[in-house]
Amino acid sequence: MKKREIFLAAALNGIFLSAKADSPAETIVTQEVEKCYGIQKKDQNGCSIDKEEIAAANAAFKNKYKKSTTFECAGNVPGSNKQGHLAWVYVAKGSCHKIEGGFLIKKDSNGKKIVDKG
Repeated sequence: MKKREIFLAAALNGIFLSAKADSPAETIVTQEVEKCYGIQKKDQNGCSIDKEEIAAANAAFKNKYKKSTTFECAGNVPGSNKQGHLAWVYVAKGSCHKIEGGFLIKKDSNGKKIVDKG
């Protein structure tokens, strides 16, 4: 699945959910999501990147994200859409590994953050 298809599906899902919310007699459908790292979309990246996430990504990808800095809900990734900055977006659960460049960051048995490339 290409990035463009994922973002289009997410947008359509959002429109569907907002239309459903206007109708009180209808049941609102919810979808499980996950943080998909390695995806950069100008003005659409999630907030909050910490040092452990940057370290895990750099260890897995040979310092590809060495330009990254930590931030908390600053609105968007500094340099969004530029190489070298770690970013993430919410995607439907189970779809991150299908997106080119997408990966998850999880904790290992010792609580250390590591990259899950799928």
